Amino acid sequence: MVLVLCAIALFSSLSVASINALTAEKLGEVRLQNQLKAIRDVLPAFDNNPMEESDTLTTPDGGMLVIFPASLDGKRVGRAVKSFSNNGYSGQVWLMVGFTPDGAVYDYTVLEHKETPGLGSKMDAWFAGGGKGDITGKMPGDRGLRVKKDGGDVDAITAATISSRAFLEAVNRASNALAGKVDAVSGATGVEDSPEDATSGATGVTDSTSGATGVEDSSEDATSGATSVEDSRDR
Repeated sequence: MVLVLCAIALFSSLSVASINALTAEKLGEVRLQNQLKAIRDVLPAFDNNPMEESDTLTTPDGGMLVIFPASLDGKRVGRAVKSFSNNGYSGQVWLMVGFTPDGAVYDYTVLEHKETPGLGSKMDAWFAGGGKGDITGKMPGDRGLRVKKDGGDVDAITAATISSRAFLEAVNRASNALAGKVDAVSGATGVEDSPEDATSGATGVTDSTSGATGVEDSSEDATSGATSVEDSRDR
């Protein structure tokens, strides 16, 4: 029985290894195509291969940013940056953000996130052109893009301020990378977030930075279908 079990285990291992070897190249091609599509989605038309000219930067927290320059007829039309935030409501948020040559946001696409469906997940469209929190055309600059609760001019996703901050952190990180400031992440969540999140439940107390009341947040949450515990954290 021992010999039979060993033979079965060996056969299974070889089978898995063979399948991985056969599919690895194909999966690699799919990933490259998906990445190229994401770059095309966030930049004007270009005729070079941005991935061949890409530059990878390592952040102090061990993350990596990848910059993809795009050109048309030899003229730079913009750059895309694969960026991230570690401060999403449910973990990391990955974006591909496109910038014009002067540093304004051209467009973006969300590559990966685990935010709450119906709340933080709205970042897919919320900040796009025509969306309620439209950031296209904005220049993050040294201060970075911020939600209105933090003194900025970007509308946060309803009942999902943490997710909104994480999204903007990823955008600001990308902008800083283009400016050669990989260490700086403007608009990131910090100490100021803790008291807001701890007191922004349905208490009726006015938020000192935004003027929004807990009662208003509570009514918004009631329409989202999210649980009260989850909502109170994701502001």
